[in-house]
Amino acid sequence: MNHPEGGTRKDPELEPAEEMEMEPHTEPVLDAGEPSREEGENAREQQETGELGQLKAQLAEKTREVEENYERFLRARADLENLKKRFQREKEEILAFASRALVEKLLPVIDDFQRALEAARKKRDFETLNTGVEMIEKKLLSVLEAEGVEPLEALYQPFDPQWHEPLMVEENLDFPDNTVIEEFQKGYVMKGRLIRPSLVKVSKQKASQTEE
Repeated sequence: MNHPEGGTRKDPELEPAEEMEMEPHTEPVLDAGEPSREEGENAREQQETGELGQLKAQLAEKTREVEENYERFLRARADLENLKKRFQREKEEILAFASRALVEKLLPVIDDFQRALEAARKKRDFETLNTGVEMIEKKLLSVLEAEGVEPLEALYQPFDPQWHEPLMVEENLDFPDNTVIEEFQKGYVMKGRLIRPSLVKVSKQKASQTEE
């Protein structure tokens, strides 16, 4: 259609279509090197899953180590208990053997004592009995000495509460204060350790003389 002024007039219905064809394409284009949101979430989930798997594996390993250590502890404790029982059994056997050995050494002493009594009965001789008893005493003391048993020398020694047990105290001017002047029962030590103390009487001087 020609314009009255001689120009060509555009059809208004066609203008929007033409303008739309002229607009640039604005749809976003993803870079081929960048992951999408979904891919990023998947990667993060895979990473978390991998870390969780590692933690579970480490936990399982530590649990196994703890169980092994506990089993070793139980075995060691059982071995210790068995060792204690064995030591106790061996100790009892040693004590029993030691007692038996001592009894075997004392039996000849008893035999000698019985023979001395029999001889004294037949002869009705006190001197024979006395001699036999003295011999038995010496033999018995030698047996005890072989076992490390020795009598304490208490008579006329200074009183020592470590070795002596006082039964009586007597004023006596013939001896220094706290001197053993009588022994009621002999004490004994075994390898330096006290078996029983000596039962003694101890001297005591008068207070006035002690002060002088």
